[in-house]
Amino acid sequence: MRNTNSKSILGRTAAAGALLLGAAFAGQAAMACTLDNWSSNSGAVAAGDPLTDSIARYAGLCGMEVTGAGYVQDNNPGGIDRIVARTYFWAGNSDTAEIYAGYGDTAGGSERFNVTVDASGNVTLTDTSTGQSVSQAGTSNAWNSIEIDWAQGAGSGVISLSVNGATASENTTLSNAGTQLQSVRLGNLNTHTGTTYFDAYESRRSTAVGRLCNCNVNGDADGIVNVQDVIQIVTEAGGGALANGTPDCSQDGQINVQDVIQIVTLAGTTGACQVTQ
Repeated sequence: MRNTNSKSILGRTAAAGALLLGAAFAGQAAMACTLDNWSSNSGAVAAGDPLTDSIARYAGLCGMEVTGAGYVQDNNPGGIDRIVARTYFWAGNSDTAEIYAGYGDTAGGSERFNVTVDASGNVTLTDTSTGQSVSQAGTSNAWNSIEIDWAQGAGSGVISLSVNGATASENTTLSNAGTQLQSVRLGNLNTHTGTTYFDAYESRRSTAVGRLCNCNVNGDADGIVNVQDVIQIVTEAGGGALANGTPDCSQDGQINVQDVIQIVTLAGTTGACQVTQ
């Protein structure tokens, strides 16, 4: 169950499939793809879909790209001791990118933790106050799911990281009690080179978020890849209406014939989504 102040790049309306870049509160209707639902944004940050804005996406109708330095900021943490967050990140950078961080104020000060991705796609979550970190391998030039859990405490502080659904690497005995978490930033936080892509960001205060169901093109809840998914992927790959779910089955940042082939094959065999929560 989603917490009342969870935040999401992607939220859905059941009727229209319109998606949201920004806050998705429980019971709140989804809005068009926009940056306005974040507390603030800075730099060359853009939201859009691949047919109208050439912005790569993994899921839904909306992704986010940051060219050079830039970020979106959420002030909704507002003084908490724990955050769980998941995002999909396009790991195609040529240097180490700081992509996500939490702060003890709303001005980017008193950093509490950060997430970096190196040129090989390896991901590291660091607790800033103690310098302790955990790392896992990702895949370069592909979408990667990154889920973190950070909590502060006197000997019970936590850092936990799972990349692409792997068993979490964690440290659960940190003495990192201190300033409460007031804000988070997602984007290019250290001015690494190139364009940075994100999709499907969501944060919660406690429960795990989990991964999306890969190849579930129409975004339904049955966890089955079937002819309805084939119809939607063929439509989008041919320049038609955008799919509501996760059409980038190959996770290469493009919606094309390779996705069609994989989804047709999956629909004709097991029918099960490749990745489930």
